[in-house]
Amino acid sequence: MKKFTIISLGCPKNLVDSEIIMGQMEEAGYEYSEDGEIVIINTCGFIHPAIQESEGEIRHQLERKERGEVEKVIIAGCLVQRKKQELLNLFPEADAIVGHDDIPGIVEIIEGKKKPRISENPRYLPTLQLPRIVSTDYYAYIKIGEGCSRRCAFCTIPSIRGNFRSRTIEDIVEEVREIAEMGIREVVLVAQDFTLYGIDIYGENRSAQLLEAINEVEGIRWIRIMYAHPHGVAQNPQIIDAMASLEKVVPYIELPVQHASERVLRRMNRSGGKRAVLQSLELITEKLPGIAIRTEVIVGFPGEEQEDFEELVAFLKDSPFARIGVFPYYNEPGSASYRMDGQVNEREKELRYEIVRRIAEEKLMEFQRGLEGKEVEFMVEGFEGGWFHGRSLYDAPQVDAGIKTRKAFRPGEVHRGRVVEVSEDRDLIIE
Repeated sequence: MKKFTIISLGCPKNLVDSEIIMGQMEEAGYEYSEDGEIVIINTCGFIHPAIQESEGEIRHQLERKERGEVEKVIIAGCLVQRKKQELLNLFPEADAIVGHDDIPGIVEIIEGKKKPRISENPRYLPTLQLPRIVSTDYYAYIKIGEGCSRRCAFCTIPSIRGNFRSRTIEDIVEEVREIAEMGIREVVLVAQDFTLYGIDIYGENRSAQLLEAINEVEGIRWIRIMYAHPHGVAQNPQIIDAMASLEKVVPYIELPVQHASERVLRRMNRSGGKRAVLQSLELITEKLPGIAIRTEVIVGFPGEEQEDFEELVAFLKDSPFARIGVFPYYNEPGSASYRMDGQVNEREKELRYEIVRRIAEEKLMEFQRGLEGKEVEFMVEGFEGGWFHGRSLYDAPQVDAGIKTRKAFRPGEVHRGRVVEVSEDRDLIIE
């Protein structure tokens, strides 16, 4: 039996694709191993650092192939969709370069029974028809759709993954049922924009109905929402109404605002502008007091003047955000902003990045310390260094803080405990 390794780079949405590739490989009789003779690299191609990481991993694996340590190297993922011809020129020794639409047939490509075809307008959509091996413990990412129909100036996702395509509610709920039977207790709903769900297949937003259906699945304890555009939230208040009324939907949402200056938001082509940002925040905090709101912002976007940056800083300091991710602007070829005037120099970007990063640390600690003395729900995920560790309901996997406790709890179960302090590394200490 031949063994394979899959290296998954980038976001949770990419991880779902990697798990689907794993499912197909195992169904075809291959065995997963960390040292497999077939290496599949599921690349990320969103921004320059991700491209560098992907290309570095490809070079490393091809060097291993040259030394005879592996038999085949397969390149898949977003970087293939974005830079297919460049990859063919850079890495001619790769055994296959596989686009998104070939994920369902990747085994045939690896075995030489089918030639890869990289579509300019991919239609791939993960469904229950494709086998999947969940690689995470106690939680699982559920991809509710694929692609994006928004056209933010800095983003290359629509050109990489196509317009937004929704899975049916029935297909998603059945997958959640199967995952619950495996012992998974938390589902994290991911898509490029949660608020676009259903419009393409139902003619209207069905995000709230999707939450209601998943909430009925036995065995699931937590439902978490990621990637909700502020304009989509403002236009569809029923999403927040559903969050407030459904017991399994945790008080957490990721709401990437990107900026606070109306002028910069217009240049970014962020639909709804600042008005949508303020409306969505008012709606969320009114219906869900105490919620943990995660956001992302970009500093140094072309045309961002000092007064725009100062407006962003003032907004963030006075905001209800519990978690803030900050990124310097990367001038990505293929994005609408690539040739914009007013490019900000790298030194200024770094200075602005550091200022916002410090604000993010302060806001995180402010939220964490606000939980001291309160009872919170949490899930233990492991034991290390004398502590049981895991996450509270306010923390998404991989990106947020966590919890620590000396008390012994069975991993994967949801419990309640009192927060006694916040550790130096921002974790909640629970008794």
